[in-house]
Amino acid sequence: MVSVSDTAGGAEAHTVALGQGMRQRGHDVVLYGRCPGWDEQGLTRREIGLGPKWSRRTMAAGLLRVPLERRRTQVIPESSIYYLQFKREQIALTAPLARRAPVIWTEHGRWMGGPTGRLLLAGYARAAEHVARVVCVSAAVAADLEPVVGRDKLVVVPNAIDTERYVDPPAAARASLRERLLPARFQDRRVAVLAARLHVGKRHERAIAAARASGSALLVVGDGPDRERLERLAGDSPDVHFTGYRQDVADLLAASDFYLYCGAETDGTPTCVLEAAACGLPVVAFRGDPGTELVQGCGGLLIEDPAELTVEKAASLLELRGGGVAYVEQWHGRRNWLDAYERVFGECLA
Repeated sequence: MVSVSDTAGGAEAHTVALGQGMRQRGHDVVLYGRCPGWDEQGLTRREIGLGPKWSRRTMAAGLLRVPLERRRTQVIPESSIYYLQFKREQIALTAPLARRAPVIWTEHGRWMGGPTGRLLLAGYARAAEHVARVVCVSAAVAADLEPVVGRDKLVVVPNAIDTERYVDPPAAARASLRERLLPARFQDRRVAVLAARLHVGKRHERAIAAARASGSALLVVGDGPDRERLERLAGDSPDVHFTGYRQDVADLLAASDFYLYCGAETDGTPTCVLEAAACGLPVVAFRGDPGTELVQGCGGLLIEDPAELTVEKAASLLELRGGGVAYVEQWHGRRNWLDAYERVFGECLA
């Protein structure tokens, strides 16, 4: 695997889960780069001096670094498969690595718009000439890429979660989690939760507004560049509590009553929705956001505007608890997901 990221998010969790799962199945897995959570799982990693993940802020310098970074891939030893996760690695490093072994990408989100999106798309199309397979997390993501990649290289493998970790606990265990994890002022309240990277593109201010409209307390789990703005919007309200980055997300979800999902326009299949549903939570989402088709299977409510989440509607959500557990176990469990990746890897080696 060749991947560099310093911010924990869904794609990074995907990388760690794939590396861990493949190792448990007897494959040798090495990450060249950085990924939050990788070292904590005791997985093997090597540093090769790649620059930061590409973004609007780092793009110009990143493009200038491409020749150097291509040379640095020469220290990566021969392998059966090279797996690339983000746009920089895919666009800049696929061609040199593909001369040595099949290269596989995963694409997590819908294609971005604007000048940056058009610039990346041109480089992406050229690099795709050398890729063996592109794994897409949803059919919508695959449809975005078909004109530039070609249908024969695309395969859809929906995101998955660890359903042994994210579970709907019995009532007594849930009560204990609430008492231990929630602020004292939330103990007797209806508690909404969001657990995600806090990025302005996800418009999490809608979750704050919806929680207020419904008379619910809101637990904001996670961190990111938009946290300061969101804290200003929440002001000194005792009804909103920011936890920052936490490793006990599954317990915090299980201790809450319903989930508020806000998606960025480039999101694919949001794992946060799957995790919440597996923990028994009904999901409230906004029409038009990517991934909201999951709400039908996971149980919950689609709204247009935060004000639609009235006190009465929020109260009725509590009757839907547990409605998405079976759906997630059947369609988004980790075992079938790892099986699918092993098939992709095997096809590329055949």
